Amino acid sequence: MNSIKYFESPLGMFEFTKEVFFRYYEYASEADFILLIFLLYHLREQIVEGRKIEEIVNIAPSERTEGQVLFLKLWQMSEFQIIREICNGIKHHKIDKEVLETEGFICGLSRCGDRLDQRYFLIDGADSRDIFLDVFNQYRIFFDGEAVNQGMQGDTAESRG
Repeated sequence: MNSIKYFESPLGMFEFTKEVFFRYYEYASEADFILLIFLLYHLREQIVEGRKIEEIVNIAPSERTEGQVLFLKLWQMSEFQIIREICNGIKHHKIDKEVLETEGFICGLSRCGDRLDQRYFLIDGADSRDIFLDVFNQYRIFFDGEAVNQGMQGDTAESRG
């Protein structure tokens, strides 16, 4: 028997997150929406080996690891806080954000490359892909050294690594 590579390290979990993210971006599903909420929120804990925000802020900036710096950067992002609120809301059956699902080409929401039957998950009226992208890019810079462009124009399977 072989172990599941995604469980072996934070990088393995990021590789799984990457697969789910790109699949969701093109073919959004409720399952991938929920999975991304959990992955984008909890991956940072793997990176810092379970340390809490209270511990990390008390470490001298010059002594913080790259993972701890990432943790603090994520914590300060409004997009990350939205993901955190939804993740904890799912766990406690109480979400304080309006999360809606819609389908079809919608002026002001749809973008170049979206399908006519595109499925969207909106968080307080914002496209969840935009919220996820901002947080995903912080992880991608940390692990891969590069970010994904807004709207993902020109993004290919080869550039996804």
